[in-house]
Amino acid sequence: MNTNSQHIDFYDIIRIHFPEIRAESIILNYLGEVNHEIIKALLFTLEQHFKRTNLPRFIQKKTFNVMVECIQNIEKHTIKLYNDSYYRKSSILVANLNDDIHVISSNVINKQQQQYLIQKENQLKGKSKEELRQLYKQQLIDGTINEKGGAGLGFIDMARRTNNQLFFNFFPINNEILVFTLHVILKK
Repeated sequence: MNTNSQHIDFYDIIRIHFPEIRAESIILNYLGEVNHEIIKALLFTLEQHFKRTNLPRFIQKKTFNVMVECIQNIEKHTIKLYNDSYYRKSSILVANLNDDIHVISSNVINKQQQQYLIQKENQLKGKSKEELRQLYKQQLIDGTINEKGGAGLGFIDMARRTNNQLFFNFFPINNEILVFTLHVILKK
């Protein structure tokens, strides 16, 4: 795909669409390619931050698990772009705001992926904790591993951990590609 990715500014997306996120509230912010080494570094950074805080252990664990799911989604589903180099462009941000931890991941997708994500969002929207538990169990029984190695459990798992505080946003870049932003809110 020949796409000029210079017009993708993840910082602008965060600044404009999530104005409540201020520099002083940011725990972790990364922009770039996601690979195995980057994943290890991001998780290590988050872990080190949590060692210096008084956040309850269960909130730390939930945040860590949500971040892992977000990173896995980025790694598996970001489309590859051509520019000066061949790479996958994405971002992840973790912020501590008042009574919540916010995890915001962004990655580049195509129109087909957008349709799948809209279906997933609609599948989860308005579901109770029990309905999400049943959906998770059903996906375990019926689900198959897709070509990218996923079983369709990630969004369901995040919804279960956050009382369904997942927000899907799509920002068009051109006729072919969009930036998908997943905003997850964890109550402290």
